[in-house]
Amino acid sequence: MFSKMWFSFVEGLKGFKRARLASGITIFSITLALLLTGLFISFSVNVNRWLGEKKAKIELEVYFEADIDDEQGQKKSNQIERIKGVAATQFVTKEMAAKRFLEEFGQDIFEVLESNPLPVSCTVKLKDGYRSGQALNDVIVQINKLDGVADVVYERDVIALIDYYIKIIYLILGGIGSALIVISAVLLFNTIRLTVLARKDIIEIMKLIGATRSFIRRPFLVEGFLQGIIGAVFSSAILYVLLYSVKKYIYQEIALMNDLYIFVFVMGALIGFISSKASLTKYLKQI
Repeated sequence: MFSKMWFSFVEGLKGFKRARLASGITIFSITLALLLTGLFISFSVNVNRWLGEKKAKIELEVYFEADIDDEQGQKKSNQIERIKGVAATQFVTKEMAAKRFLEEFGQDIFEVLESNPLPVSCTVKLKDGYRSGQALNDVIVQINKLDGVADVVYERDVIALIDYYIKIIYLILGGIGSALIVISAVLLFNTIRLTVLARKDIIEIMKLIGATRSFIRRPFLVEGFLQGIIGAVFSSAILYVLLYSVKKYIYQEIALMNDLYIFVFVMGALIGFISSKASLTKYLKQI
């Protein structure tokens, strides 16, 4: 058994010399496909992360009724913090509200109205997963159920706009990703098929001397596996240089994911192996 596996491994390595052009085209195709896939994944993850950061900054402003004093408002704020989906609250006293008015409008509320009619309030930060859609509405409903809550204000239009663009971006990325997978699969299948056809004479001779299909297939599978790994190494190197350059010179906040290179490596090995197997199986059925 070991001798057969060793023979298949050696023959797989020799295949690179026997069909250098076809092997080179195959490795180039795998490298290109994995590079495009890696860039697509990195772009998708970073867009999702950027949108998540924007949504994380969105807060709810809960205003209490005019007769609620600071002590009561603090208790109400603590109650809100215990609601499912709420990450944290920050209580705003009447004095703090007056300072906010001065910072935003440049006028002292006491000089304008000779009193401070601003209600006590609290700022609510939401947990991830509760910043849009039905989950956000559920949190607001729970807040409004509390006695003493006058109004809940939030950037409804901004959230709706972000959710709209998230759907559009995901549809576009999903379409591009699906097209990329199909194109890559067809390209690799046909490229590796050319590698098999380039050595059809060897395959036919092996069949004539009584070699089984599995014996004929093994060296090609080894070769395809190695081609996939080599393509993965090349694409990972190029991907790292590109992403590192973007982080250093263009956008420092871009996420560099180590898991991405592991994914590319595994995908390269699988693509090379599966494509070789599919191409060879189809050819062997024709002869």
